[in-house]
Amino acid sequence: MKPIFAKIQEDAQMNVFAMRVIDLPYFSTEFHFHKECQMVYVMESEGKRIIGDSVETFRSDELILLGPDIPHVWHNDKRYFEKGNGEQEPHARSIALFFDPEKLLEALTLFGMAKQVEGVLKKARRGMKFSGHTKQALKKLLIEMLSQHDFTRLVSFMKILDLLARTREYELLASQGYVNTYQVKDNDRINQVFKYVFSHFKTDIQLDDVAGLVNMNKQAFCRYFKSRTQKTFVQFVNEVRVGHACKLMADGDTQIANLAYNCGFNSLSNFNRFFKEIKEVTPREYLKMLAV
Repeated sequence: MKPIFAKIQEDAQMNVFAMRVIDLPYFSTEFHFHKECQMVYVMESEGKRIIGDSVETFRSDELILLGPDIPHVWHNDKRYFEKGNGEQEPHARSIALFFDPEKLLEALTLFGMAKQVEGVLKKARRGMKFSGHTKQALKKLLIEMLSQHDFTRLVSFMKILDLLARTREYELLASQGYVNTYQVKDNDRINQVFKYVFSHFKTDIQLDDVAGLVNMNKQAFCRYFKSRTQKTFVQFVNEVRVGHACKLMADGDTQIANLAYNCGFNSLSNFNRFFKEIKEVTPREYLKMLAV
C-alpha cells in the first residue's frame, strides 16, 4: 500500500484551514500523506487503521489528530464491501478538519501564541487519539463548525487549538522516533500487501504467497517491507490479529481460546505470547481492564 502524497487544499481560498465531510458506503482512501495537519472524527464506521507504524482497529466515535506528512489510512472491515446480506448496509461517515501548519504558525506568531501550538504539532507527528472530556469538546466544536461561516467558524477553530494546547487526554499512536520513509515514486506493492493481510489475517498467511503478489522473492520482500514500515512482516500480521482480538473482547467475547483461533493464531500459547508483546498485558489482564 503505497502512501500517496495527497494535495488537500486545491482551492486557493482555502488558506489556513478547511473542512471536509465524508458520507459513503465505505472509506475509499488509499494509504497516503500530505503536508496539512488533519483532525478526523469518525462518526460511523469500523475497521483497521494505520497511522505511521501504528496498526489498530477503529470504530465509531473516534477522534484523532495527524501531523504533517504522517502516512495514514482507515480501511473498513470486509462486511462494508459485501452487498445483499439482508442486513442494514454499514456506512462510513466522518468529519475532517485540515489546517496548514506553516501558515497557522505564521499567523499565530503575530499574536505571540505560536509556541503553545508548536508543541501540539510536534506530538501530532506521531498521531494523537483523544479521549474523555477533550474528545467530547472537540467533536462538539467540529460539528458546530459545519454550519458556521467566516468569523464564527474561525472562533471555533481557535477554541480547538486552545483545547489541543492544554489537554492531557490523549495517547500517541506511532512509535517514538517514527520517520516517514515512504517515497512518492513507490509503486502499489505495499498497498496490495496491506489489503491482502486485512482480508486474510484469520487464515495461515504464507510469506511466499504475499511476496508473489508483488513479484518479489521472500528475502527481497522482507527487506522492502521492513524498510518501508519499520517492522517485520510477521510483526505487522500479528499486530493486525491482536488488534482484531481487542475489538472482539470489547464487543463481549471473553473466550480466550476461541479468540486465538478466530484471529488467525495457530495456538493459544502463540496468541498469549504475541498479545503480551504488543499490548504489554496478557489477554486476561486486558479483559479485566475492559471490565473496570
